[in-house]
Amino acid sequence: MSTLSEISKIVKSQAAQFGFDACGIAKADYLSNRANVLKGWLCKGYNASMNYMENHFDKRLNPQLLVENAKSVICVLISYNSDFRQSASAAKIARYALGYDYHVIIRKKMNDFFSSLKKTFPQISGRGFVDSAPILEREWAVRSGLGWYGKSSAFISPVFGSFVFLSELIVDIEMEYDKPLKGNFCGACNKCIDNCPNSAITEPYILNSQQCISYQTIENKDTTNIPTHGWLFGCDRCLQVCPYNKRAKICNHEEFQPVAEALSMSIDDWENISEDDFKKIFEKSPLMRAGYDKIKQNIKNIRQ
Repeated sequence: MSTLSEISKIVKSQAAQFGFDACGIAKADYLSNRANVLKGWLCKGYNASMNYMENHFDKRLNPQLLVENAKSVICVLISYNSDFRQSASAAKIARYALGYDYHVIIRKKMNDFFSSLKKTFPQISGRGFVDSAPILEREWAVRSGLGWYGKSSAFISPVFGSFVFLSELIVDIEMEYDKPLKGNFCGACNKCIDNCPNSAITEPYILNSQQCISYQTIENKDTTNIPTHGWLFGCDRCLQVCPYNKRAKICNHEEFQPVAEALSMSIDDWENISEDDFKKIFEKSPLMRAGYDKIKQNIKNIRQ
C-alpha cells in the first residue's frame, strides 16, 4: 500500500511524463476565503456581460459539488512562453492565441494523464478541467504551491511567470498536499497597474472586465466602446511589463508553435482577409472564439 507521499510523487512524475511543466496538489476544501471576493467582484459588475460567471456560485467554491467525494485537486501547469514574437508591423494578438487552441492540446494531455493514473491507481475516480466548468483555477494553483496572484489578478509562477496554462484534476483519493508559497512576491511593484492601457486594474488584484481590452476584443459581442490600443485579439500588456515574465523560463513547446500568419499579418492584411481564408488559416486557433465578424469589428475600432 503506497503512502500519501508516495502517491503524490507518482502523480507528479506522471504529470511530467505527459509534458506538464509543474504539478502541485491541494486538499479539496471549500474555498471560504474566495466567497466574499467573488461576490464583491460580481456585485460591482466587473464581470461585464459574462453572465455565466454568476452561475453555479457554490460550485466555484466547493469541489465536492463538482466531483463526488472529492479529496484532492491536482493542479498542472504548462508554459507557452517561447522565443517567437510578432513582427513590428503585425496586428497585436495575445501570445497564447498565436498558435493552436490550447483547450484541444491540453485536454488530450489531461485525458492521457488521467488514464495513466487510473492504471496506476485503479480505485481513483474524478474529473478533469481545462478552462472549463465553474472552477477557480488560479486559487487551486495558489493552494497547490505553484505560485501566487499578481496584482493584475493573473497567476504568476516563480519559474514560468504568467505565460502559462492551468488545468486541474479533482479526484477522490487522498495524497500528500503541497503548501502555498508564503510572502509578498510582488512587493511594491505596480507595473501591471500603471501600464494597463485602460486602467482596468482598479486596485491590486481586482480587474474590471468592462475596461479590459481582452474582454472587449474577445468576449464582448456588442460594439467595443473603449480604445483597444492596436490590439486585435486579447491584450498582454500587464504580462509584458511584469518582472517575473522578463526572466521566466523559455519552454518553446512544439505544440504551441505559432501560426505563421499570426506573426506577420498587418492590420491591412486582416482588413482584406476573406471569411473563407480566415476560417481556413485559423480554424484551430483561439481566434475562432471571437469569430470573423468580431475580428472585423475590432479592426474598425483600431482604425478609429
